[in-house]
Amino acid sequence: MADKVALVTGASKGIGLETARQLAERGWKVGMAARGEETLRSAAAGIGTGEVLPLVCDVSDGASVAAAVAELSARFGPVTALVSNAGVIDPVGRFDETDADAWMRLQQINIGGVMAAARAVIPGMLAAGKGVIVNLSSGAAHTAIDGWSAYCTSKAAVNMFTRCLAVEYGERGIRVHDFIPGVVGTDMLNGAQAQFDNVISRLEESTKLTPDIPARCLVWLVDEGEGRATEVEQSIRDKALRDMVGLEERDQW
Repeated sequence: MADKVALVTGASKGIGLETARQLAERGWKVGMAARGEETLRSAAAGIGTGEVLPLVCDVSDGASVAAAVAELSARFGPVTALVSNAGVIDPVGRFDETDADAWMRLQQINIGGVMAAARAVIPGMLAAGKGVIVNLSSGAAHTAIDGWSAYCTSKAAVNMFTRCLAVEYGERGIRVHDFIPGVVGTDMLNGAQAQFDNVISRLEESTKLTPDIPARCLVWLVDEGEGRATEVEQSIRDKALRDMVGLEERDQW
């Protein structure tokens, strides 16, 4: 139990919050990182089980991430698991109609944040000779979506970055995955649907997963995946993964 210390970014709501909750229930000491202090502290207080530490952190700022990891390590010990969940989807719109600065700001958050978190935890994992990193990917990493050029680009980059980490550190004791959670009814997705008419905006509510379902996969990858999850890319659409996690089947994933 002493070495079960996890950092979850974007942990104040949605998939990140459910991941933090479920890790805490399994005995992990969890650092919950997010930008909004009031929402974050309320979310952490609402977990009620296990040991959690709210960490006000801007993942686009490497110094902020490093400070959060230092605070978490000082409280609970070296970080042995990272779930990089923080991300944004705006700006939504066709490329020539979106603000160029906003487009690049998304890359700094979605790609830069994943890189900053990995950079902050990898030295400690190498020193310990073990660790696990799971980066949130998306089907948008492999599929071009009208109006989502910024988001699709960022997730494709996260996918490749994750594969590079696996090549560089997999044989040094750090297990690395990216995870595709499917269509999840988060505030981020719901907001994007309302902004632009595309294939995603036309999805029916019944097709959306609740955040706790992909969180179960993330927690399984962290807590039980060693020796069982052998591929870098993991997807909720993979029945073999769902069977190992114990998810009930549904008509559409």
